[in-house]
Amino acid sequence: MTAHTRACLLWGLAFFAAAHLGMLVATQSFWPHLRDPEFGYKLSALRRQRAEDPNRPLLVLLGSSRTGQGIRPGVLPELRTLDGRIPLVFNFSQVGSGPLAELVTLCRLLDAGIRPDWLAIEILPALLGRTVDAFGDVGTGISRLSWKDVILLNHYVRDPQTMRHRWYKDQLYPWYAQRFSVMNHYASNCVPWRLRLDHWKQLDRWGWSDIGQDNQPLVLNPTALEVTRTTYYVDLQTLHISSMQDHALHDLIALCRREGIPLLFYLMPEGTIFRGWYAPAVSVRINDYLTRLSRECNVPIVDLRTWMEDKYFGDSHHLYRQGATLFTRRFGPEVLACLVQGKLTSLPSLMTPFSAPYPEEPPDSGARPQVKTRPVHPLSPTLSIHRGQEPGERSSPAAK
Repeated sequence: MTAHTRACLLWGLAFFAAAHLGMLVATQSFWPHLRDPEFGYKLSALRRQRAEDPNRPLLVLLGSSRTGQGIRPGVLPELRTLDGRIPLVFNFSQVGSGPLAELVTLCRLLDAGIRPDWLAIEILPALLGRTVDAFGDVGTGISRLSWKDVILLNHYVRDPQTMRHRWYKDQLYPWYAQRFSVMNHYASNCVPWRLRLDHWKQLDRWGWSDIGQDNQPLVLNPTALEVTRTTYYVDLQTLHISSMQDHALHDLIALCRREGIPLLFYLMPEGTIFRGWYAPAVSVRINDYLTRLSRECNVPIVDLRTWMEDKYFGDSHHLYRQGATLFTRRFGPEVLACLVQGKLTSLPSLMTPFSAPYPEEPPDSGARPQVKTRPVHPLSPTLSIHRGQEPGERSSPAAK
């Protein structure tokens, strides 16, 4: 009996260790949807699209939930390159993404063997002052990181030692760390609503968050608006450009140059309520910084914040389904077509630089990854497209 009990115990421990090791290997390699559902489901959808026509050129959209809900590649008017090819446009945005998260996502795509032919990347101005976005928080979301993500983020987060410690801790018991992701994928009905992550299964073929109905009422949602105000109002009153976000943006541009990927940046539409939260000094600071970034790095930045009417927003910054359709059908021919045809200089320039140095806070002391860049070409201005100034709206000094 003693020998039998010992054998059972040893086999149980071996099974326990093997199960954890297997889960760790799976989530860090071929099952990314169990580690990071949003990234994993979009990666699977993109791979399916690529498998249908591997030779088709690829244009990837990176951004926040604004892009996730606001750009529908499936309704884009047909885009053609100068040699007549039709690109595949895929929405690879992720909730809460700023420059750091977009850099991590691009690195993940390249590691997965997916190299976009073009990139259109959203800049959410309110995140430019934060030291974290969807990635970089050492307290939450650690379990969604891969080992390569941790190595990359070491150069940006304020406390890399704490981040590494918590990440290593999660790797010791991956079944526990990923329990909600596993349940959401295989048994979502057993998960409380506040912990549900299975809505990523509702993505359409092009990565768009397929939510709502075409005939849904176009009314402002007071609850959602208050959440938006709580999330962004303070930032828009006091924002100073974060050195971490500035570093991430520059490194993102440098990586694209090293890989030979043409890119542009764009600012998604905002309602008049949201735009009214910008303090005048913050508005000037953001416009000045983006103009300087564009000219220094020779990358266009397209300002689309006034493109859509208020009725198309549920919370003054996320577009309803109807708004997403209308915006996409204009965004494609007027902006994306210029990207795939190499005609970015045909977009009008409406911003002029100021002279204050940026970033305003001291640079981080940690070393940054060195990325080799291509030779700098003649400078191009920041780009901005507007529907026209709305009645009663004051022009910012940066737009004069």
